[in-house]
Amino acid sequence: MRLKIRRGHAPGHRGTWRREAVEFGALFIAAGIAHVFSTALGHRESGSVILISLGVALCALVAAHLWWAHRRSGPRDVIASPPARLWRVRAQVRDTPGQLAALAAAIAAAGGNIMSLNSQSDLGGTVDELYVRMPAPIPAETLVRALTSAGGREVSVLPATMHQLVDPITRALLLASSVGADPRRLPAALAAMLDAHPLPVGRARGRETLLLAPATGRPIRLHRPGLPFTATETARALVMLELARRLDDPCPT
Repeated sequence: MRLKIRRGHAPGHRGTWRREAVEFGALFIAAGIAHVFSTALGHRESGSVILISLGVALCALVAAHLWWAHRRSGPRDVIASPPARLWRVRAQVRDTPGQLAALAAAIAAAGGNIMSLNSQSDLGGTVDELYVRMPAPIPAETLVRALTSAGGREVSVLPATMHQLVDPITRALLLASSVGADPRRLPAALAAMLDAHPLPVGRARGRETLLLAPATGRPIRLHRPGLPFTATETARALVMLELARRLDDPCPT
């Protein structure tokens, strides 16, 4: 069997040749029109002035078009983000697959975005702590209802600030370093680590109050309204107390 091969240009090559021919034709036409136009005006006394004026007008038209195009593609194309507010959210969840996904879906349905997440152990189960950015008009009650409907228990929502987004472990290490430099900073370091404030001894106690007994000095009572202390946070505070004790007694007998 013989195969007949037809020689010729490929379709792509043929299309390129046609485009080049059209471009050259347009160039010749433009050059001819320019020649006729300049020759007709060149014989007049004001011909050169007219040519210069037309050139300036053409340049000004092009510059105005570029400015308008840049202006339209500038700030007008930027969509301003709506005002938002940051919330610190805690919810006790069941230790079952998909529970965290249900909370995340409820937050997304309410128009929120999770900025940070960590899980802590507590006596009643796992507590998920989330920092959620919500549109400013949406109140905390809306977020509480959404998370409760998604299976969250004992949901608490409090206003938060951007500096609270620091990783809890990183914050604890930095505060432990400050206690190592000066053990007298222990009460302030504990309050900063737990986002709490000192409470005078003898005041009311509850899940929102944490009583700590250092090896030396007076007891430390910390209070955090709206957010009960978890078992994980209590363990972190006890480790900080142990660090301060070792600094006070570097060579135990």
